[in-house]
Amino acid sequence: MAAQYLREPRTSHGLANSGDSQLRLVLVGKTGAGKSATGNSILREKVFPSSFSAVSITKHCKKGSTTWKGREVVIVDTPGLFDTEVPDSETLKEITRCMVLTSPGPHALLLVIPVGRYTLEDQKATEKILTMFGERAREHMILLFTRKDDLEGMDFHDYLKQAPTAIQELIRKFRDRYCVFNNKATGAEQENQREQLLALVQDVVDKCNGRYYTNSLYQKTEEEIQKQIQVLQEYYRRELERAKAQIKQEFKEEIRKLKDELEQQKQKVEMERQLAETEAHWVSKQQTARDDVLNQNTILEIILNVFRAIYSLFKD
Repeated sequence: MAAQYLREPRTSHGLANSGDSQLRLVLVGKTGAGKSATGNSILREKVFPSSFSAVSITKHCKKGSTTWKGREVVIVDTPGLFDTEVPDSETLKEITRCMVLTSPGPHALLLVIPVGRYTLEDQKATEKILTMFGERAREHMILLFTRKDDLEGMDFHDYLKQAPTAIQELIRKFRDRYCVFNNKATGAEQENQREQLLALVQDVVDKCNGRYYTNSLYQKTEEEIQKQIQVLQEYYRRELERAKAQIKQEFKEEIRKLKDELEQQKQKVEMERQLAETEAHWVSKQQTARDDVLNQNTILEIILNVFRAIYSLFKD
């Protein structure tokens, strides 16, 4: 199983950059738990494909974003990596994609479990997810129960009293960090459950002193992303210098042809305007270099090759 190598990496807590205005959340859980529908509820729009199905509708990790109290909230939906017949290579690729989308690390991991029957298969899937992220990740985890509407008006606390022992044990392990969602809700009900969840996420972040979850693989992912950002920024700097030199050369030749001093001055003013406009364009590109890197398939392949090398060491 490709997830085996994920049991070993060192875990730590990354200190959020003072300029980091994001809240990064990852939805994890078994196929059919309602991860995609939950993501859509948080986003207030249908970003992730969602329907009731015994097979995974979500094939690849996908990102959506919204805002909450002036802060960008990034949601990453994941396929059921541990409960469908997915080849090891695909599993590794999706784990890598998730890490790229949430690097340098998620602030909260939302473990999605539907209300109702909790089979041995469900329990094993949950255990695999918990093992994949490691013990220390639990501080960043929130239980998110879906299908609240199936309770048909029953109070959730009453449901817990008769819930399977494994569910009650999870509640204890997570120290009562849980939310209950009705993904069919609209209007005030949808807003209330969204607000409750995001407030709980903020509480988790506060209790972790503003730190996000990370481990050695996330650190390696961010290291590779930073390398590619530097490469791209250097390219943008060279393009800026090339464009400025070209503008100066063209205007120099044009001004030399002119005899009228007023016309020469007009051309100099125009040259300065074009130089300023060009510099603003390439400086802006440098500032958004991270987004450009993450939008390229190249970074996924680079990090995937690194992870394959690490995985091969664990296999050997």
